[in-house]
Amino acid sequence: MSIAEIVSQRVQQAFPDENKRTLKAATVIVNVGRLIPPSYVYPLPPLCTSEERLHFISFILKKETGIDYSVDEVLVAHNVLMGSENVQQQLNFDFNIGTIQHYLDEYKLEQPRSTFARSFSPLLLFPHRIVCNICDAQLKTIFQSYGQVVYCTKVQSCLLYKADCHVCRRSYRVSSVYLMDQKQTLVTAESQMSDFIHFSGSIVFSKEILISFSSQLIDDYATFEGFASATIKVFNRLHPNRTDHINADGLARNLEAVWLYYELTNFIFMTSKAKDIRFPYAMSEGRTRIKSQQSLRAIFIERNLNWIYHIFTTFWSNHENVFGSCKCGNCSKVMVIDGHQKPRRMVCRYDNVTSIMNAAELGPINKGCPYMPRRKNSENQELSGARNRLYELFYLDHPYYFCDYHQSKHAEELSLETKMSDNELQQYLGYLRELDRKESQCNVGRNDMDERFESKKRSMGFIASFLNCGIIIGFSDSVNHEGPRKITDHLLTMLKLGAKLPSLLVYDAACQLYKFWRYRFGTEHMQKTQFSQQLMEIY
Repeated sequence: MSIAEIVSQRVQQAFPDENKRTLKAATVIVNVGRLIPPSYVYPLPPLCTSEERLHFISFILKKETGIDYSVDEVLVAHNVLMGSENVQQQLNFDFNIGTIQHYLDEYKLEQPRSTFARSFSPLLLFPHRIVCNICDAQLKTIFQSYGQVVYCTKVQSCLLYKADCHVCRRSYRVSSVYLMDQKQTLVTAESQMSDFIHFSGSIVFSKEILISFSSQLIDDYATFEGFASATIKVFNRLHPNRTDHINADGLARNLEAVWLYYELTNFIFMTSKAKDIRFPYAMSEGRTRIKSQQSLRAIFIERNLNWIYHIFTTFWSNHENVFGSCKCGNCSKVMVIDGHQKPRRMVCRYDNVTSIMNAAELGPINKGCPYMPRRKNSENQELSGARNRLYELFYLDHPYYFCDYHQSKHAEELSLETKMSDNELQQYLGYLRELDRKESQCNVGRNDMDERFESKKRSMGFIASFLNCGIIIGFSDSVNHEGPRKITDHLLTMLKLGAKLPSLLVYDAACQLYKFWRYRFGTEHMQKTQFSQQLMEIY
């Protein structure tokens, strides 16, 4: 049976009465069914609303065909026609949402008490393009899902639509392209210009709230949790009878994922020639986490970290060539390095993680694991209550102190016999402090390693390098203590990734750094390369 015969057969079944059987009526029902599906009300439409939706379709049919259709006749025709994919594809999509909105305004005048007319969302978010950028095919706009747009002062219901190209296996959404085969989200310069940012899920962010968080993050040091909590309180005060189901925790999780990809995309488009960026489709960490493995988001960031850091440090260290000289008068003449411990956070206790980025100069650098340890209420039910308490009281290798990956890896490893015992380490730290006091006479003390003896491990903040004109050109996470090798590793990484460093350096422990370079350069502890030679030319 040909497709034309299938369509003809379905139309006959949909309209048993020959006097009411028209292709125009079938087209209206199919396309209105696409644009206003039964699931447009969240979580489920009430019975009265579903019946009023059918009554609204019969109202449109009366206007378009001049024929009266009962609600039951519309329901039968709707179920028969929407049950065939061939029918939906063959009936032309010549009935747009503007026409539906026009009829809805007329319907509200005739039925002012209609629940459907009052609850139907006037905010319709269409895909950023309806022409495939691969095959140039004209695509049909179809309903995707119900959503809720989050503004700075309110939450508004919306309907999300998409345009699928089954030939190229791409689905064009409001602010992205979903790659069906790779299960990835593709963001282009065109899609990034959308006023609403939505990658997956039911929450849509207006650009104003994402930009607002960026500003408060810079000036007020706002966190995702704090910003989300404050936003929910604003909603509750301005709209005490609001009916949405968004809470502070859910808003914080979604904001963290969407904002990260949104601003990362803005940054890449500004600082490089990249025209698009791909990242995992699932936003939630929990949905992309496999036991004993990191999430897809963490894997994506780790795989692209060196490239992202390369364009960051290259762009800002050469900002004088891009934007011109700063008003300070001595643009990019001096570099200041400083460690910042305010953003300290809980990290995994697993210490046997090294970096070989600068192994040619310094050998392997111990950095530690930067991921957060497991939470007590997550997946730690395998330990009994009594055993749990014993672990907390007497052992430093409790699963709560390690991330998901290193919790299992640490359990497989034997105790590290090559490390000094705690008593030996304490004595060694005391010796170093006494040596600094007597010989170097340096007024900067480094006692961060004392925290090694705490049960839970905290990071040491981060190291930032910025120019005298206030531009940050490099940064690195300090999972472990800050020291001359760490600073040297920090600078070598910047050089290898393309940074342009000035010849003058300011550092609060420059005396220690100077001694480290002077006495170790050319030895096995700091071998001579073209990059280490550049460090020796810094004053």
